[in-house]
Amino acid sequence: MKSVKKKEGREASPSLPFQIAVILSLVVVSWGIGFFFHSILKTDIIYTHFIYIPVVIATMWWGKRGILVAISLGIMITSFHLFGIATCPVWHDLIRMLFFVMVAFCIGFLRQEVLEQRKELSLSEKKYKLLIEDSLTGVLVYREDRIVFANRRIEDILHHSKEELTSRSIWELIHSEDIERIKRMIAAESRQQNTNLSYQCRFVRKDEMVVWADVSRSETIYEGETAVLMNIYDITKRKELEEKRKELSSLAKKQEEQLIHYYRLIELGEMAAAISHELNQPLTGIQNYAKNAIYMMDHNLEGPDKVRSNLSLISNQVNRASKIIHQMRELARRSEMNITTIDINDLIMECVEFLLPQLRLSGVQVHLILDEDPPPVLGDWVRLEQVFLNLLSNARQAMDDVESKHVYIRTGADDVDDSGIFVEVRDTGKGFSKAESEKLFKPFYTTKQPGEGMGLGLSISLRIIREHGGTIETVSTPGQGSTFKVRLPEKTREE
Repeated sequence: MKSVKKKEGREASPSLPFQIAVILSLVVVSWGIGFFFHSILKTDIIYTHFIYIPVVIATMWWGKRGILVAISLGIMITSFHLFGIATCPVWHDLIRMLFFVMVAFCIGFLRQEVLEQRKELSLSEKKYKLLIEDSLTGVLVYREDRIVFANRRIEDILHHSKEELTSRSIWELIHSEDIERIKRMIAAESRQQNTNLSYQCRFVRKDEMVVWADVSRSETIYEGETAVLMNIYDITKRKELEEKRKELSSLAKKQEEQLIHYYRLIELGEMAAAISHELNQPLTGIQNYAKNAIYMMDHNLEGPDKVRSNLSLISNQVNRASKIIHQMRELARRSEMNITTIDINDLIMECVEFLLPQLRLSGVQVHLILDEDPPPVLGDWVRLEQVFLNLLSNARQAMDDVESKHVYIRTGADDVDDSGIFVEVRDTGKGFSKAESEKLFKPFYTTKQPGEGMGLGLSISLRIIREHGGTIETVSTPGQGSTFKVRLPEKTREE
């Protein structure tokens, strides 16, 4: 980078009338000296050297046009032969005239080059000023941590004038919490002999407000010495938008969690009747076995072994009731994602056991076609359980108005993706059309009767499966049942 100040410090050339007056004066003096040397001293050796002075000055001022002055002076010295006072042959003066022209041509040519380069430099400086001063990017140049140049944009960013920035330490402008980090980055890049560095940091404005900036740092030459160039782009608004986006994303995530949780509670409410029936069975068994054991003890019947058998049956019924309550508690519990290794068959069996009372009351027969050794998957047990409970509940409700009620659940290695597993839920219900299948996973869309569902189950299920890196596909023909196929990625060894 070159300084603009050099142009400002350059001396202006004399005006054209002054230049013409000087050259004419020197031409007249040259003619007078020539006349004196020829007519009085009778020699021509010394005065011809004086003629180079106006030639050089003219070409320095006017470039190649100074050759006209050289030709004029050449004609002047040859004119002494017309007055008969010349002291040398004519060819001597013609050779001198040739030398004058050659000197004028060389100096004029060089001068013209200098003028063109100066013109190019001037244009370059104007472009530089346009690019640097009017840039949307703030520019700082510093040497030994002291600022030596600042453009107008940096004044707008930091609210400091150029005068206030010049000679100030660059570290005074950077937020104190970012200084050490930046110095470490610079030191690391220096060890790798890399002079270019990009990073984000905070600057402190004159009014103590913080400005976030993208910074590009590199070494440059300023006023003939090594310096550091910083291009600074204000990203404060972008940072504020990013923070707002994070807040909105976090809020959306919380609302999504609430939606999943609320729908889980709704499903539990729909299952309440069947669950109460299922709990009533072990409680009734516990009561009967307890009464039977008391009766035998009171009347000293059957012996200790029979009493122990009744107590063992009571324990089994308690375990059964406890398992049901545990499943309900897990489904009702609001939790974050808890990723574990899952045996998909165990998950399906638990879902079927949980819904078995409802399925029995509805007259649905369940057929399990499970892979003997399915690959493990990574996932959240409760959320995946919610998905398959929803699919099984939908299958049950889809068969309310049909005579043959069968649900087929199949698991196995994915035939599309070798590194995955599938779970297929097929029913013999009423099915749905292709037009309906395109809307099934949209929120609040349902094929159920009014009051039987909110239309959120499949939408939430799709979202949960996508969170696990999987997909849900559906195939159906009206009157011939429906098939939902869930694909999940297999747990890899690296995981």
